[in-house]
Amino acid sequence: MQPAPPQPVQLSELAGSLRRRWRVLALGAAVGLLLGVLAWAVLPVTYTATTSVRVSSVDVPSSSGSSATAALDVATAAQLVTSGDVLAAAADDLGTTRGELKDGVGVENPPDTAVLNITYTASSADAAATGSRAVAEAFLGVRGKTAADEVQAQQEATWDRVSMLERSAQRYPAGSPAKASILRQAESLGDRAAELATADTTPGQILGATATPSGPSSLGVLPLGVAGLALGLLVAVPVALTRRTAPSAGIGDVGGLGSINEAAVLDGTRDPRPQDTWDIAALMLKLPSEVPADTGYTLVVDGSVGTQPGTALAEALRRRGRVVRHVDAAVINEGKLARGWPTQRKQSTWGGEVVVIDSSELTSDALKVTLATRCDQVVLARSVDDDALAARRLRGLLRAQGVDVALTVLLPQRGERP
Repeated sequence: MQPAPPQPVQLSELAGSLRRRWRVLALGAAVGLLLGVLAWAVLPVTYTATTSVRVSSVDVPSSSGSSATAALDVATAAQLVTSGDVLAAAADDLGTTRGELKDGVGVENPPDTAVLNITYTASSADAAATGSRAVAEAFLGVRGKTAADEVQAQQEATWDRVSMLERSAQRYPAGSPAKASILRQAESLGDRAAELATADTTPGQILGATATPSGPSSLGVLPLGVAGLALGLLVAVPVALTRRTAPSAGIGDVGGLGSINEAAVLDGTRDPRPQDTWDIAALMLKLPSEVPADTGYTLVVDGSVGTQPGTALAEALRRRGRVVRHVDAAVINEGKLARGWPTQRKQSTWGGEVVVIDSSELTSDALKVTLATRCDQVVLARSVDDDALAARRLRGLLRAQGVDVALTVLLPQRGERP
């Protein structure tokens, strides 16, 4: 006899495995929770403060005489926040090093705005607020100084040009057109140098006061504990589902079938002949005295692979004078079974007959249960050496679909008797 092929895993079976191995899940959850609490205890508590700065464009007239406002590039300004010059200026103000300061500085530019949110993370709320404010002020100071230095350089270059023109004009006699032209150029450049002194080099401004954080920005014990708990379960679930267990024992006796709620159980392990067992089974079944002439009466018989209990029950019913048709469900296309075989049209061809449908060779418990829901009675036949867990599993699936087993027949070990 060949063993039954493996069955597709059902959701109810997975849930049952998790229930049986709840200790694995509990251990995983406890370990994960413990790791989360330890992480909270080990990781430093940090606070983050934010200072908002509105960046302004700098209007610096060029030495050529034009006065144009440079296009505001907030992304470039954001990069300046973490530059060495800004960090060095803020570090001097805070009395720390540039490297230590850089680790806590962050900057964000909200979309479609000229605002930079400068953040600083420290071990205390006051230090976070002070650091964020210092970096913002250093940023404005460096940006403003850069613009002022550019203006000064242009002023110096312009005055140098004026001096050069005045020296050149001295080579010409008074009243000559060349000297007058050169002096006019020098006067024009002097006016432009004066305009540079009025250039607006304001780099921007801080928006409001920097608020001291009211609570830590680092994760607390609750979120870390929940995260550890979830991680522990995430690891424990596959471990519980794949954990090896001892192979299921055989049924052995009637008690090996588990809790039985069916109408009857027939223990045929001591009958001298299989025929005697099935004759008693045919007697125990409560069949109608008159089978409907339009649909027949259907019985599903399911046993171990290779045992053909449907044939034995059909022969026993014929010995009792019944008109019986035997159908092997394994020869029916599985697609037809899943779609609703036997249909009403098919059953109409079985009028007046008791139809014994043997589902033993079907490879799927799901198909067996689906077929059972469309028939009048269900008979299960199992040998004492069959897998007890698999037998209880099928009965559980039938019960879940509201199918009552009319009779369970327990047979001797396969091959033990003719």
